[in-house]
Amino acid sequence: MPSNWENVKKTVKGELSDAAATTRKYLKIGKVKLDMMDSNNSLNDTFRELGIELYNQITGEVKGNIRHNPKVKSLVEKVNQLKQFIKDEELKIDAIKKGSVPQANTAEATDHPPAVKAKKTD
Repeated sequence: MPSNWENVKKTVKGELSDAAATTRKYLKIGKVKLDMMDSNNSLNDTFRELGIELYNQITGEVKGNIRHNPKVKSLVEKVNQLKQFIKDEELKIDAIKKGSVPQANTAEATDHPPAVKAKKTD
């Protein structure tokens, strides 16, 4: 028959283990949210750059369809990649909260935002 001390030790050990698991869970969520914040900042920068480019083309009376401009196409692709990455990160957070392993929707599963950082123009 285990002593009271053994029961207390076992209970405390179990509680500490649960606390450590919960801490790891919220640490993972925090890291994913930091990646999302970085991606949101990049998305805002890309939208800003796209707006500047469109404004310059419209006010410069550029001939042809703006959609066919390589720079505009590139910026639109960056926006789409960043939006998809943010959606994938939201799914990761939901999966972490539920305790399951997340599956990325994109062809390449990554732990970091896509390398589509917009350059800042002032």
